[in-house]
Amino acid sequence: MWSKYGWPFLVFLLLLAGSDAYAQPQDNDTKLGGHYYGKGEFEKAEIYYEKSYNKYDAQLYFDRYYYCLFYQQKFDDCEKLVEKRLKKDPYTVENYFKLAAVYEETERLDEATQIYQKLIDDLQPIQSRVDALGDAFQSRAMYDYALETYLKGRKILRKGYGFQLELAALYSVLNRPADMIAEYLNLLDYSPTYIRTVQTYLSRAIDFESDIERVELLRQEILLKVQKNPDQTVYNEMFIWYYLQKKEFAGAVMQAKALDKKNNESGRRVMEIASVSYANRAYSDAVKAYDYVIGFGQSNPYYHTAVENKLGVQFEQLTLKKSFTKDQIVAVALDFESALSAMGRSKKSIGTMRQLVKIYAFYLDDSDKAMVLVNEIIALPLSKHELAEMKILKGDIYVVKGDIWEASLLYMQVEKEFSEDVIGHEAKFKNAQVFYYDGEFEYAKAQLDVLKASTSKLIANNAMQLSLLIQDNLGIDTTQAPVQMYANADLLLAQHKYSEAIVMLDSLEKRFPFHSMVDEVLFKKAEIYEGLQKWDLAIEFYTVVLESYSHDILGDDAAFRLAEIYEYRLENPQKAAEYYRKILFDFGGSLYTAESREKFRSITANYN
Repeated sequence: MWSKYGWPFLVFLLLLAGSDAYAQPQDNDTKLGGHYYGKGEFEKAEIYYEKSYNKYDAQLYFDRYYYCLFYQQKFDDCEKLVEKRLKKDPYTVENYFKLAAVYEETERLDEATQIYQKLIDDLQPIQSRVDALGDAFQSRAMYDYALETYLKGRKILRKGYGFQLELAALYSVLNRPADMIAEYLNLLDYSPTYIRTVQTYLSRAIDFESDIERVELLRQEILLKVQKNPDQTVYNEMFIWYYLQKKEFAGAVMQAKALDKKNNESGRRVMEIASVSYANRAYSDAVKAYDYVIGFGQSNPYYHTAVENKLGVQFEQLTLKKSFTKDQIVAVALDFESALSAMGRSKKSIGTMRQLVKIYAFYLDDSDKAMVLVNEIIALPLSKHELAEMKILKGDIYVVKGDIWEASLLYMQVEKEFSEDVIGHEAKFKNAQVFYYDGEFEYAKAQLDVLKASTSKLIANNAMQLSLLIQDNLGIDTTQAPVQMYANADLLLAQHKYSEAIVMLDSLEKRFPFHSMVDEVLFKKAEIYEGLQKWDLAIEFYTVVLESYSHDILGDDAAFRLAEIYEYRLENPQKAAEYYRKILFDFGGSLYTAESREKFRSITANYN
């Protein structure tokens, strides 16, 4: 028979019974009993455990004696043994289940049911006993009885914890999503401090991208809670969380503003939602959130950050378009200047000043204005780390101006002061690039090889790529000329001298048509055409790298660049998804794997 319990259950019981938790005395009988019991020789073990139980009257030896009988199908003996034990100890719940197991194995299901029901009916208003009985039912997959137990426990305890988590878990197993969601939210009635717990469990139980029914049930239940409990802000917080999970940032901003006003938070919560919206490129929603905070005025503690981030959002939104003009960039720069005039150039406005430096240096080719502004920042009372950041930025401006050795001096200062820090690694990489630009390839490679162990994956990956480029294309008998020409083109690209960089690469291809760095040349041309906003040409060159040189180190880079062009520049997310998918399946160890997986899931969820 053993239709319900069987051998898997036996293994579980053997493991349980073998625990040292009981800490019972041992003699030769118990040792021999344990020996045979562990081997599954229950007939021999029975003899010794009967002696041990009669001698010590302990629950452990009762359990083992019982199972020795049970698995020999001596059900009459089992029944008598348990009945006698229950008269001595009517409080151990597990013993009632032992008797019910005998009833089930002897086809007396009604009597077994009576035991289960009586256990529930006789529950006392003691939480630990409710927990014990509920756990006992759940461990046997008797979910309906477990559900009845916890509901009875809630009723008789009346106040305090109402077993919401246990009930929600059971409703999930029983595929009753509405009840599951209701119980998770009921936990917040008991204590709002459980909000993170509730959010964690709900995020595991609901797939917000595909489970339309459960998502709608959750929305309705939160709305109902808000209406019933207008003074409890925890449900407004749940609505914000709900909208963020759905990536409906407009709703999240709206709820955050309402809650911000209700609690007089001066924009703190709205700033958090604005940052999430910004990170997800929900630019218009982020701008609305920042405008709300800016509306509090300069005395607000978040004012300067809100201004800085709003300008950053607007600039990023412009530069991610399919095309933008220099006049549009000039207009953005004027917005930055106006903001700085209103705020003043102080430590509070460093972020805005830094963004404007980058616009002048890298988008408007006005390195003189950029240099003046970065020096203004350096003159402010900065922390050591902030000063290091500004030195790196100033070095980058020197690279654009063509003063690469002035840049090198600044990079070396930062590298020396922060040798064990990521910012120091960044400076070291940039300094290695300077030597690479100048043709000092061996020294550059030595520095790059050190950086392969950087804690920053991006720096380590970039260092590895540049090191391999030098290594693979500078054999013992080969000239340095093509690599130097490529490095010159790389420097021209960094200086945004796109036409000159193309001419240099064309000349390289003409002089060295069969050189090994053809894939690097193609990839560099694609980068240049990106800078020129010539997306068709960029796609053409990246595609050649991907299809003809996918086995080389630039294959996944090309696929990721193609995905981003299609997603952001050409607004073709379905085409972008093809390349994100290619990274996942063809480039398993890629640096872009995690981001590509997230992008692919998001796009396919929206278009399936």
